[in-house]
Amino acid sequence: MRKKISFVVLVAANIAAAPTLATEQCPINDAAIAQAGGYANAVEAAVKAAPDCERAYKTLEICQLGSSGDNALSDIVRDKCEPLFLGKESRGVKAAYKKKLTGCERIAKQNEGTMYLGLAAVCQARAARDFARKYAKAH
Repeated sequence: MRKKISFVVLVAANIAAAPTLATEQCPINDAAIAQAGGYANAVEAAVKAAPDCERAYKTLEICQLGSSGDNALSDIVRDKCEPLFLGKESRGVKAAYKKKLTGCERIAKQNEGTMYLGLAAVCQARAARDFARKYAKAH
């Protein structure tokens, strides 16, 4: 029993002493919220203003609403990402993308609540970003 407790204490001490990685924070500030008329509007403006697919997804990821409101944000990201690969790729890639989107939809279908609609939307935006990363470079 003593060894288990010592091990747990040692692990906890190592975790506490480990350097934390800097994570990017949502850039939406009070001024942007006031100007846009609310947080959701400010995030939408920031996602729309993103210069590319990657930045649009990153903004959604770090500023997500955690609700069905993320659906509109996901649509904006997908509108920026999908043209980078959908028109150029084979049926197989398009089918794989559709399968990934369907998998994301299951998050909302298998769980109740608006939070899961948001998670599904972010999952779909991530899929669009990932496919754009992988297939846009090939052309």
